[in-house]
Amino acid sequence: MTAPSVTLESRIKGAIFGVAVADALGGPVEFQRRGSFSPVTDYEANMNFGLPPGAWTDDTSMTLCLAQSLIAARAFDPVSQLQNYIAWQSRGYLSSVDRCFDIGNLTRITLSFWSRHIPPKPNSSTTTASTPTAAAAPTAEALASLQQDLNRSYKRSAFCGNGSLMRTVPIGLFFHSSPPSTIAAHAHAASELTHPHPANGEACAVYSILVASILSPPSPSSATTTIDKPALFAIFKSFVFTEDSLRTRFAPYSSIEDFSTRSVDQISSSGYVVHSLEAALWAFFTTDDWATGCLKVVNLGDDADTVAAIYGGLAGAYYGLEAIPARWRDGLLKSNVVAEIANDLSRVIVG
Repeated sequence: MTAPSVTLESRIKGAIFGVAVADALGGPVEFQRRGSFSPVTDYEANMNFGLPPGAWTDDTSMTLCLAQSLIAARAFDPVSQLQNYIAWQSRGYLSSVDRCFDIGNLTRITLSFWSRHIPPKPNSSTTTASTPTAAAAPTAEALASLQQDLNRSYKRSAFCGNGSLMRTVPIGLFFHSSPPSTIAAHAHAASELTHPHPANGEACAVYSILVASILSPPSPSSATTTIDKPALFAIFKSFVFTEDSLRTRFAPYSSIEDFSTRSVDQISSSGYVVHSLEAALWAFFTTDDWATGCLKVVNLGDDADTVAAIYGGLAGAYYGLEAIPARWRDGLLKSNVVAEIANDLSRVIVG
């Protein structure tokens, strides 16, 4: 389970492509009960939304929106992130088919809230009465007050879907050289914009720290990074969960081998953030290459595209871009868009 010697650039691009490819593979069997469909082995048409093979969904669109914000701002900028998400929702910005055809309920609700207070993305042709082009971005104090308003309604355990975890990989990539506490803080803040419950934030935090740990070089002069999966598991196990849902779920995992003892029937692929994190880690820690783990998690069904996207980003960072089969990378709808953002993010991070 030793990680291959892979360049930092390959890991960054692999994480972004990993989300998109896994999402596109899982999309066609989203909403389908496990065992009710023929095993997925390649791209298929997504009959849920009338999409051609290789089409990615909201998981990738929101990941690209977050990555594009980090590229443009060269920093953590919640207003920029929200502008990108709202542009995606309203006019299909960074969608595989130029429209928002799939969006989680809480994401839809919270972005509707933010759209009344955040000016539209610059150069956007989409304006409404509730998002005037002349409006100025809220100050940090105003933004914090608005976040508190949002939290009062949606910082509840009933709203613990996986809609922020699915998009969080750029946080681990961009801040990989920062202390874990800084990575965790940014992950919480990014999650809170649409999913305020702490369980969502903690899931995003531990995931982002794992991604960052993969990218962090063993020495400042190293051109490659190498960390094995037992070491990554140790990092995961050292994370202190304060949320009972996460702490209880992962308490039985005392060693990396415990993932191998879990049968597929013990792994849920629902949209609950705790289940999604566990399923992605289960696929990652029990396989030795990107494609095998991806198909393993895709064929769990149910929220297959999102759970696969979560796996795909982590595994893409670990194995690198070249480990993702070329036919899947090339077969992505709008693969040039994914490549452009992956390249730009890599240039910003690597310098």
